[in-house]
Amino acid sequence: MKPTQSNESREVNSLLHTLRGEQFRHLQNVRQSRTHLSLLRNYNAPTLPIGLRMPDYDPNSTDASPRQNTLASYSGPAPPKSWRPSPEKEDHETVAWRARALSLAASYLGNFTETPRVPSLALLCLKMILSNCTSSTEFREDVVPYIPPHLRRDVIRYCAIHSPLPNWKLYALFNPQGNADGEILIMGPTASLHDDHFLRGRQPSEESNSSIKPTTKPEDDQDWESEDLSDTPLLSLILVSTRLPTSTLFAFPPTITRLALINLSTSVPLHRLPKICPLLVLLDLSYNVWLKDPMGEGGNSLEKVPWTRWNHLEVLGLRDCYISDGLLQRVNKGRWDDVKVVR
Repeated sequence: MKPTQSNESREVNSLLHTLRGEQFRHLQNVRQSRTHLSLLRNYNAPTLPIGLRMPDYDPNSTDASPRQNTLASYSGPAPPKSWRPSPEKEDHETVAWRARALSLAASYLGNFTETPRVPSLALLCLKMILSNCTSSTEFREDVVPYIPPHLRRDVIRYCAIHSPLPNWKLYALFNPQGNADGEILIMGPTASLHDDHFLRGRQPSEESNSSIKPTTKPEDDQDWESEDLSDTPLLSLILVSTRLPTSTLFAFPPTITRLALINLSTSVPLHRLPKICPLLVLLDLSYNVWLKDPMGEGGNSLEKVPWTRWNHLEVLGLRDCYISDGLLQRVNKGRWDDVKVVR
C-alpha cells in the first residue's frame, strides 16, 4: 500500500507542477514578457493554477490580467480587523452625510431631505438642464429667468444633497436680494459664501444681476411667474463644509430665524451671534471639529455665548460636539420652555 500511495503522491505533484508551468508560460505569452523568474514572491498568494482556483476562467479571454484579490502580506500573523486601517475615506462628500447634516434644519423647512425615491418631474428636468449647462451666459440668460422662485429654492436644496452646485450656477439662481425665496443654502467645498455678499445691501451680485434682467415673455407665462417673492427677506441661512470669514458673519441680516453653520473649516466668534441675529429659532452647530475639543477654543466658544439673549430659540443642534455639564443649564436659564438640544 505504501508504494502505491507514494506513486499517487508523485503523480499528483507532477500534474500540479505541469499545470503551474503551463499557466506560467501562458501568462508570459499574454504579457509578452521574457522574464522566467519572479523577483518577488508573495507567499500568501494562492499557489494552485488559476484553472483550478477559478473553474469559470477562460484561458482564451482577451483580459490579459485576470482579476485577483490582492492579499496583504505581513511579517508575522495578520492583525485583527479592528486594528487594520479602514479603506473607506471620510464621508463628508457623500450623499448620505450631506442629507444627515441637513436633516435638522430641513425638519423645520418642510423635511426636504426626505425626498421620494422618484423626484418630481420638475426637479428631474431642472437637474438635467443644470447638468448640461456649461455656459454661464447661456444659463443666466436662457434658463434662470424661466424658473420660478419656489423651484429655484427646491432645486438648490435637491442639488445640495445629490450634486452640489458651483458658485456660478448657485448665485445665478438667487434673486436680487441674494437668496432663493428667503433662503441661502451653500454646500461646500464646491461653493462658498462671498465675503461681501451681505455688504452689498440690496444690490444684486454680479452673477445674479444678469439673471434677473427683464425679459420679454409671452402672456401665457404670467401665471408661471405669479409666485414671484423676490422681496422676501432672508430667513434661513445654511452653510455646510465651507468657510465663513468673521467680517461676513458680522454682516448677517437680523431677519435670520434659522441658522446652520455645519462643518466649517475655521472657528467663528459664536458669542457675537445673539446681537447679530436676535430672532433665531433654530441654531445648528453640528459636526464642527473646533467644537469637539473640550480644552480648545471650541469649548470656550459655547461657554461665552450669552444664551439668555435668544428669547425665541427653540432648537440647538450640537451633533458630534462637546457639551459640558453646565452648558445645558446656561442655555435654558430663565426660560419657560427648555431648548431642544439635538446631540
